[in-house]
Amino acid sequence: MHIRTVSPVARSRGDLRILDVRDDLSRVTRINGEIVGYVDRVDIAGGTAYRARRYVAAERRFVELPNVWSADDAVDCLRW
Repeated sequence: MHIRTVSPVARSRGDLRILDVRDDLSRVTRINGEIVGYVDRVDIAGGTAYRARRYVAAERRFVELPNVWSADDAVDCLRW
């Protein structure tokens, strides 16, 4: 899964919608529009990783999750 296409396109992965915000950042929401979090591309030694940040609405903050090697895996981290 590429983080960014030529124009912002919403796509789905299970019950989540993914919308590209910029080249290296995608917003992940539920079907009803509730923000679940963001996935961003991270350049690290040896390649590119992806980091998910889960939004905790009750605390109005993001929780950074461990880096993974694919954008799909990062989105899946937000599912649970």
